[in-house]
Amino acid sequence: MKVVFDSNIFVICTNPYSEYYNIFKKLMQGDYTLCLTTEISFEYIEIFQRKFNSSKATDLYNFLLESPYVTSYEIFFKWDIIEADPDDNKYVDCYIAANADYLVTNDRHFGLLSEIEFPPVKCINIDEFLKLLSN
Repeated sequence: MKVVFDSNIFVICTNPYSEYYNIFKKLMQGDYTLCLTTEISFEYIEIFQRKFNSSKATDLYNFLLESPYVTSYEIFFKWDIIEADPDDNKYVDCYIAANADYLVTNDRHFGLLSEIEFPPVKCINIDEFLKLLSN
Protein backbone atom coordinates (compact mmCIF):
# COMPACT_ATOMS: atom_id res chain seq x y z
CA MET A 1 0.00 0.00 0.00
CA LYS A 2 1.34 3.42 -0.98
CA VAL A 3 0.37 6.54 0.97
CA VAL A 4 1.07 10.26 1.03
CA PHE A 5 0.97 12.11 4.37
CA ASP A 6 0.52 15.82 4.64
CA SER A 7 3.17 17.28 6.93
CA ASN A 8 0.95 17.55 10.01
CA ILE A 9 0.10 13.86 9.83
CA PHE A 10 3.74 12.84 9.57
CA VAL A 11 4.75 15.01 12.52
CA ILE A 12 1.94 13.63 14.70
CA CYS A 13 2.97 10.05 13.86
CA THR A 14 6.63 10.53 14.73
CA ASN A 15 5.91 11.61 18.29
CA PRO A 16 6.36 8.53 20.52
CA TYR A 17 3.82 9.94 22.98
CA SER A 18 1.13 10.32 20.31
CA GLU A 19 -1.79 7.95 20.04
CA TYR A 20 -0.80 7.75 16.34
CA TYR A 21 2.79 6.63 16.87
CA ASN A 22 1.81 3.12 15.79
CA ILE A 23 1.42 4.52 12.25
CA PHE A 24 5.11 5.43 12.22
CA LYS A 25 6.07 2.08 13.74
CA LYS A 26 4.12 0.31 10.97
CA LEU A 27 6.05 2.36 8.40
CA MET A 28 9.38 1.34 9.96
CA GLN A 29 8.21 -2.30 9.76
CA GLY A 30 7.33 -1.99 6.09
CA ASP A 31 3.57 -2.37 6.41
CA TYR A 32 3.16 0.38 3.79
CA THR A 33 5.26 2.72 1.66
CA LEU A 34 5.42 6.47 2.25
CA CYS A 35 5.49 8.45 -1.00
CA LEU A 36 7.38 11.74 -1.16
CA THR A 37 8.60 14.39 -3.54
CA THR A 38 11.56 16.67 -3.00
CA GLU A 39 9.17 19.50 -2.15
CA ILE A 40 7.39 17.41 0.50
CA SER A 41 10.72 16.23 1.96
CA PHE A 42 11.88 19.84 2.33
CA GLU A 43 8.67 20.75 4.14
CA TYR A 44 9.00 17.77 6.49
CA ILE A 45 12.60 18.71 7.26
CA GLU A 46 11.70 22.33 7.91
CA ILE A 47 9.01 21.24 10.36
CA PHE A 48 11.30 18.68 12.04
CA GLN A 49 13.81 21.44 12.71
CA ARG A 50 11.14 23.62 14.33
CA LYS A 51 9.35 20.93 16.34
CA PHE A 52 12.13 18.60 17.49
CA ASN A 53 15.61 18.84 18.91
CA SER A 54 18.40 18.67 16.34
CA SER A 55 19.21 15.01 17.08
CA LYS A 56 15.65 13.82 16.49
CA ALA A 57 15.29 16.06 13.41
CA THR A 58 18.47 14.54 11.97
CA ASP A 59 17.28 11.01 12.74
CA LEU A 60 13.96 11.62 10.99
CA TYR A 61 15.70 13.19 8.01
CA ASN A 62 18.04 10.20 7.74
CA PHE A 63 15.07 7.84 7.98
CA LEU A 64 13.46 9.56 4.99
CA LEU A 65 16.68 9.21 3.01
CA GLU A 66 17.56 5.65 3.95
CA SER A 67 14.35 3.75 4.58
CA PRO A 68 13.42 1.17 1.96
CA TYR A 69 9.79 2.01 2.80
CA VAL A 70 10.05 5.63 1.67
CA THR A 71 9.96 6.28 -2.06
CA SER A 72 10.54 9.59 -3.79
CA TYR A 73 8.71 10.59 -6.95
CA GLU A 74 9.29 13.32 -9.48
CA ILE A 75 6.38 15.55 -10.43
CA PHE A 76 5.96 16.14 -14.14
CA PHE A 77 2.57 17.83 -14.03
CA LYS A 78 1.03 20.13 -11.44
CA TRP A 79 -2.73 19.78 -11.14
CA ASP A 80 -3.38 22.93 -9.05
CA ILE A 81 -6.70 21.58 -7.76
CA ILE A 82 -6.72 23.15 -4.29
CA GLU A 83 -7.15 26.88 -4.71
CA ALA A 84 -7.85 27.72 -1.04
CA ASP A 85 -4.29 26.69 -0.06
CA PRO A 86 -2.14 26.18 -3.17
CA ASP A 87 0.72 24.82 -1.05
CA ASP A 88 -1.40 21.70 -0.41
CA ASN A 89 -1.29 20.79 -4.09
CA LYS A 90 2.14 19.19 -3.68
CA TYR A 91 0.50 16.32 -1.79
CA VAL A 92 -2.13 15.80 -4.48
CA ASP A 93 0.55 15.88 -7.18
CA CYS A 94 2.61 13.31 -5.29
CA TYR A 95 -0.44 11.08 -4.80
CA ILE A 96 -1.13 11.13 -8.54
CA ALA A 97 2.52 10.67 -9.60
CA ALA A 98 2.96 7.76 -7.19
CA ASN A 99 -0.38 6.19 -8.06
CA ALA A 100 -0.85 6.03 -4.29
CA ASP A 101 -3.68 4.31 -2.51
CA TYR A 102 -4.38 7.03 0.06
CA LEU A 103 -3.65 10.64 0.83
CA VAL A 104 -3.83 10.99 4.62
CA THR A 105 -4.76 14.40 5.94
CA ASN A 106 -6.90 16.13 8.53
CA ASP A 107 -6.76 19.40 6.57
CA ARG A 108 -10.19 20.67 5.53
CA HIS A 109 -8.85 22.08 2.25
CA PHE A 110 -8.62 18.55 0.88
CA GLY A 111 -12.38 18.03 1.29
CA LEU A 112 -13.05 19.27 -2.22
CA LEU A 113 -11.20 16.24 -3.61
CA SER A 114 -14.22 14.08 -2.80
CA GLU A 115 -16.30 16.32 -5.09
CA ILE A 116 -14.18 15.98 -8.21
CA GLU A 117 -14.26 13.03 -10.56
CA PHE A 118 -10.90 13.50 -12.21
CA PRO A 119 -8.29 12.90 -11.14
CA PRO A 120 -9.66 10.58 -8.46
CA VAL A 121 -7.93 11.12 -5.12
CA LYS A 122 -8.75 8.93 -2.11
CA CYS A 123 -8.35 11.13 0.98
CA ILE A 124 -8.76 9.71 4.45
CA ASN A 125 -8.09 11.18 7.86
CA ILE A 126 -5.57 9.91 10.38
CA ASP A 127 -8.13 7.93 12.39
CA GLU A 128 -9.33 6.12 9.26
CA PHE A 129 -5.73 5.29 8.33
CA LEU A 130 -4.96 4.00 11.83
CA LYS A 131 -8.04 1.80 11.66
CA LEU A 132 -7.02 0.56 8.21
CA LEU A 133 -3.60 -0.46 9.57
CA SER A 134 -5.23 -2.30 12.47
CA ASN A 135 -7.19 -4.63 10.20
